[in-house]
Amino acid sequence: MTTRRDFLKITAASGIAAALSASAGGAPSLNSVGTTQTVLGAIDPNALGFTLAHEHIGDAPEVLERWPDAWGGKTGLIATAVDRLKAIKAAGISTVVDLTTYDVGRDIQFLEEVSRRSGMNIIAATGQRFSPPRSRSVSMPARTTDGLAKYFANEISRGIEGTGVKAGVIKIGTSARPTALEEAGLRAAARASKATGVPIRIHTDAANRGGESDAVILEDEDVNPARVSFDHSDDSGDIDYFLGLVRRGYSLGMDHVHRGLLADFKPTFQRRAECIKAIIDAGFANKVFLSSDSEFGGSLLPEETRDWRENIDAAEGMLFTARRLLPRLRELGVSSDQIHVITVENPKTFFRRSASE
Repeated sequence: MTTRRDFLKITAASGIAAALSASAGGAPSLNSVGTTQTVLGAIDPNALGFTLAHEHIGDAPEVLERWPDAWGGKTGLIATAVDRLKAIKAAGISTVVDLTTYDVGRDIQFLEEVSRRSGMNIIAATGQRFSPPRSRSVSMPARTTDGLAKYFANEISRGIEGTGVKAGVIKIGTSARPTALEEAGLRAAARASKATGVPIRIHTDAANRGGESDAVILEDEDVNPARVSFDHSDDSGDIDYFLGLVRRGYSLGMDHVHRGLLADFKPTFQRRAECIKAIIDAGFANKVFLSSDSEFGGSLLPEETRDWRENIDAAEGMLFTARRLLPRLRELGVSSDQIHVITVENPKTFFRRSASE
């Protein structure tokens, strides 16, 4: 027997598909199931290689406010970003997932250009960070769950801001106990994911077990947990919290590990690395992602104009995982095969577009 809640979910999903169809005058123009969407087009997931699953390259508008004119403005920023990305690619990293959404400075044309010129695969995100944008120049596209869902689905299936560049992942930001707006964002992400086959990554307050609250909402929307990653999870040092989520089928983004190097930032780097090892030892290497949540553009700024986070990122940034974290995991006994699963196989599976529901 279909309940009223089930009926509303089915109706919402049908509404998203119908809206996409209407905007194109026909069937939704979705990419083929089994591919991965990058800013330069859909590719075979086998081409992703070593992937950093939670980073921020495309926040150029905010960075340009502090970028010295003497350095050539946006043209200079692009050139510097391309050089840095080439160096990252030369270190063995093939793909960067940019989780900068429209409301926190996403510049999709910047992403497209630096990807083309650097040779780095870049996956762009649709979604919502925390709340309506602070900037007066950016307006929130919708305030209802279905309105947000249609907006997210359109950026996946039609393109972002009229460019034709499509998102390949949905990013949602939440606090420890989601606000009403954050809950609407989670539900919208769930509905858009089911309609398009694109996965979800969530900024979580892991220190306060935020993933557990998010999971209740996602499960109410009948989302497949295998299509969801709770990021910033290493801000918790609680193995029970980690294992509770992975046993339910969710993945964990361990992408703040470098912050544990700071004396006043807990858990410590050592504890974060040990937690990753414990998750692997429990048989869940296939549920772990590594990254550094780097504010890439900010790390290119002069030292005097960076904030604390940008100073950390400027030291090693997107190279932290390869240079510091992986060697430490190897010292703890993580095998090369397990590292390959985490850095190559997991992204290949996660970012592969599934059939819509």
